[in-house]
Amino acid sequence: MNPPEAAELIEQLRRTRALPLLRLLDDAGLDTAPPPQPDAAAVEPYRWLLARVGDGVRLTSAGYLPPAIVAETMRSLGWEDRWIGKHNREDQTLPVLLLREFAQRFGLLRKHRGSLLRTVAGRRLTDDPVGLWWHVAERLPLARNEAERIAGLLYQLAVAAERSRPEAHVAEGLGGLGLVDRATGRPPDEMDAVALTRDTSAVFDELGLMEGRRCTERRLGAGAVELARAALLGAGAAPQPAVPAEPPAAPRRDEAVELTVVLRNTEPPVWRRLLVPASLSLRQLHGVLQTAMGWQEAHLHLFEVAGVRYGDVEDSPDPVGDEDAFTVGDAAGVTQQFVYEYDFGDGWEHEIRIGKRLDSVGSGTPRCLDGARACPPEDCGGAPGYEHVIQVLADPAHPERPELLEWLGGDFDPEAFDAAATDALLALYDRHTRRRQHS
Repeated sequence: MNPPEAAELIEQLRRTRALPLLRLLDDAGLDTAPPPQPDAAAVEPYRWLLARVGDGVRLTSAGYLPPAIVAETMRSLGWEDRWIGKHNREDQTLPVLLLREFAQRFGLLRKHRGSLLRTVAGRRLTDDPVGLWWHVAERLPLARNEAERIAGLLYQLAVAAERSRPEAHVAEGLGGLGLVDRATGRPPDEMDAVALTRDTSAVFDELGLMEGRRCTERRLGAGAVELARAALLGAGAAPQPAVPAEPPAAPRRDEAVELTVVLRNTEPPVWRRLLVPASLSLRQLHGVLQTAMGWQEAHLHLFEVAGVRYGDVEDSPDPVGDEDAFTVGDAAGVTQQFVYEYDFGDGWEHEIRIGKRLDSVGSGTPRCLDGARACPPEDCGGAPGYEHVIQVLADPAHPERPELLEWLGGDFDPEAFDAAATDALLALYDRHTRRRQHS
């Protein structure tokens, strides 16, 4: 996967606002950690094979490496304990089979008229282990279809974030992106992730970067994190000559505004109390509200401030404002209360009351100060539908309860709300959206 494709998928992960996925991105250190450091020793198996192939190796009639070279490979690379058997037939010696196949898929070797030959890249990189390391990194993940490509990216993220069970995080990421099994309609589980990342994880295994054979017993070996980060960032992240650092800019003072957000027609009310920068645009406030309330950004939205509408408004006979140019501070200057509507079908209206204004130093991360009750499930039918959901869940004997729980994906507690967790999610979301745009 090239860096632009990886960056596009990473942005999709950011838009999920799922706390575990944002933490995964944080821990992978793609924005903050030093550039990856090549580990020439890690790609020694590929370098050895390239050197052994040399000007060419005649393959067997079935297209495999000769038995003598299979045995020599296992012995020279110290792989005798990796596989059972006599180690003299490639089709029965998986480590050698994968090494040769992956070298072909990386564009280092090719078959031609019954012989195995080095490609142009393979010849050039035989004596350049650092270049070979980058060549391998830039061609990860190994994937045969789109699902494997996305899963491979998530696997690399999990390894870069030093997660000991990367496949579990792959499954979580696939679910967060809304991918489901076509046959069952369910999100992927860890074993699905094992299948989807089989080739990519096998590369890390081949190079001795992952220890432990079972996915539940994985341990990161030396160099795994660096290779995963290099695969995500590309050679452009290679260390560059140092340049004098510019002096840091002076902190910018930005007034903060307290907002109380109440979801109308819910009883007891679903509400949040937030502290946001006055400079926050309405479009940015939309993301903050989605995150703080718990919505999934699956529908259109609009704001109405002092009779002017902003957001996803089409064919309106009334004036329509630019939500990118109008800020929370602008709203506070013309009114003490405005409305945010989300999902025009269900019609969720949020009453936003403007409270006190405080001094804030720097860019000001949005904060969740307080709140109550869980966000209603998406697409539950608005306030009347949500009231019905609560009634059904409150009655263990209700005939609709099993079907509703299945639709919800498990139990749902309408009273559940954690201000600290919401505050942490806001900080992560802000770091991965607005702060990135301003950096």
